[in-house]
Amino acid sequence: MQQMFLGLGAKVIEQTVSNGDTNVDASTVFGSDYADSVAKRLIIPAGAEIGATGSTSNRALTIPAGMGGTLEIKNLGTISGFGGTGGAKAPGTPKGQTPQTGTAGTAGGSAIYIAVNGVSVNNQGTIRGGGGGGDGGDAGDDGGLTTNGMFAVTSGSWAGYYCHPGGGGAGGDGGNGQGYNVAATNGQNGAGGSPRESGGTNWAAKGYQGSAIRAACDSQAAGDPNKNYFNGQNGENGGNGGGFGQAGEGSGNEAGTGGAAGKYIELASGISLSNTPSGTLQGTAP
Repeated sequence: MQQMFLGLGAKVIEQTVSNGDTNVDASTVFGSDYADSVAKRLIIPAGAEIGATGSTSNRALTIPAGMGGTLEIKNLGTISGFGGTGGAKAPGTPKGQTPQTGTAGTAGGSAIYIAVNGVSVNNQGTIRGGGGGGDGGDAGDDGGLTTNGMFAVTSGSWAGYYCHPGGGGAGGDGGNGQGYNVAATNGQNGAGGSPRESGGTNWAAKGYQGSAIRAACDSQAAGDPNKNYFNGQNGENGGNGGGFGQAGEGSGNEAGTGGAAGKYIELASGISLSNTPSGTLQGTAP
């Protein structure tokens, strides 16, 4: 980093960051000059990339409150946010129970956070928010249940026979979004459902009655959608993490359920930019 005084008129203080700098805080960069009522310029040089590390609560560049004067962010390089985290998978579904849903992926992190007025962005490079995390996969449905014409027999005791469907498979974890020096990852595949339990003489050893239970269950279920008796369904695949400036994918190829794309510039409440940035901007707008 370097400091310069330009021209014969008003003083302008310049600082230049280095390639590979992370979680840059402008008040640290400018030191005691940050609060002075002078014009300041922060330069990201061509070919350099700065980024956010650790979590989405960190930004590649933060302009905190307490600044005096004005600040121009002159970006000739790349400013990259942190990627969102993929959602957790849902566990498998025991027979006779309702399948659970996976958790949503988190939003990608912002590239720049600005908490003070008087800041302009001269972007001749790339500013990109982190990619959103993919959605965690939902569990598969169980194989349904069969009734005996009187009451459900997937649980409890009955003098006839039991018809047990297979349990649903667990979902897959969602992939992580792309961030500084970290590639996006794909969601994991959901697990397969378990098969329905077979009837027959082996059921007697389990304490169940009858010797042709499988056939009896099949007969009851035939042609009646409310009396199904199937293998458990596979869990959904987790959604893929999004690339820079992109939302994460939904699980099972669903749309709109992954984490949101990170903002290329995030503004604190009540703060506005002194200009409208141009150049390559990837992610959600301020």
